[in-house]
Amino acid sequence: MALGTIHHLSSQITLTNRSHSDAQLGRNASLLLKAGYVAQLGAGLYTLMPLGLRVVQKIEQIVREEMDALGASEFLSPIIYPREVWETTGRWDSIDVLYKLKSRSGSELCVAATAEEIIISAAKRLIRSYRDLPFSAYQIQPKCRDELRARSGLVRGREFRMKDLYSFHLNNDQLNEFYEQVCQAYVRIFTRCGIGARTIRTFASGGVFSRFSDEFQLLCESGEDTIFIDEASSIAINSEIAQDLEALKAAFGDRTYSLTEHRAIEVGNTFKLGSRFTDAFGLKVHDPLGHESSVLMCSYGIGTSRLAGAIAEVCSDLKGLVWPKPVAPYDVHIVALEASEQGLQLLNELTRTLKHQGLSALVDDRLDIRAGEKFFDADLLGIPKQIILGNRTESGQVEVKDRASAEVSVVRIEGVVNLL
Repeated sequence: MALGTIHHLSSQITLTNRSHSDAQLGRNASLLLKAGYVAQLGAGLYTLMPLGLRVVQKIEQIVREEMDALGASEFLSPIIYPREVWETTGRWDSIDVLYKLKSRSGSELCVAATAEEIIISAAKRLIRSYRDLPFSAYQIQPKCRDELRARSGLVRGREFRMKDLYSFHLNNDQLNEFYEQVCQAYVRIFTRCGIGARTIRTFASGGVFSRFSDEFQLLCESGEDTIFIDEASSIAINSEIAQDLEALKAAFGDRTYSLTEHRAIEVGNTFKLGSRFTDAFGLKVHDPLGHESSVLMCSYGIGTSRLAGAIAEVCSDLKGLVWPKPVAPYDVHIVALEASEQGLQLLNELTRTLKHQGLSALVDDRLDIRAGEKFFDADLLGIPKQIILGNRTESGQVEVKDRASAEVSVVRIEGVVNLL
């Protein structure tokens, strides 16, 4: 059995950022800063502190498992790309969010914003025949974009972590089949992250990538996107193309629909790119009949740090964060109020039991903090279960509080694991 992780709160975070307001930064940034999950370096630039990093790592593990289940291979590209690669597709001057720089030798480069050109350059070494298709590969790495509106915390940063998946296909049938498999994997990812019921697949513009695309939008009153949902069919369309007759027909066909406006946060996207990028690089194969054929391509993105911010935006209450269990930094938050020898002995017994059962715990055994402040901090941090070691400890009992429902159960130490 895998051992759990036990950390002490004083070595993980410093709860000193209580002056930030939702109006200044957005709710997710305000809460994550107050709770010590992140530290702000500048506009759109956040350091993931130990707790924040654990949340992002939990999300990325879920994403990685679902990508692996699709049969995609993981790769890792550099984060600095030469100008020549981007000029192959004509995007060096057409994408205005690129951070560009020059080396001391005078060569021009940019910092990774997306990686279509890079994966095609590498895939040309692997794809030699139609027998090599379909082929799919993904990576999880930092990306940088020169966002003008970088003021929504992790939801819109200038530097962020992203999972980007790319797939290559011989024909449209093959492409469409895999594309739908990825979309279903996205549904599973958001469900596993605890936001599946509030996330809806949305018909959208393809922007600089393609004519149309799919977005996965998390319903949220403070979201910066506007979408319209046909309640009868649950089909949604992004406001950017809601006046486009061709888009409306593609989304709804000839059926009658009635659209309701909603605010949302984009947490994922998928694009059918066709052969636009692969043709630019001369990536072609011979089909089973010996005819030269273009290779079709799709790209699929999820900003993993952005997703952490989006979850924080919607999974919270007046007291603080309320993390869904699968992405919470720890399984348990132990609030130790009893500093007696017996209390410390029971704390050690409890942490040993949790660790042996593979459960992780954050322990608040700070001696200079009053009980009320510890309870305040526990609710702010939002870990799913709180175990309070207090007056009942002398009789071998503890209180177990559910952060989401606020329900409290009194159990003996040996019964804690079963309750969890």
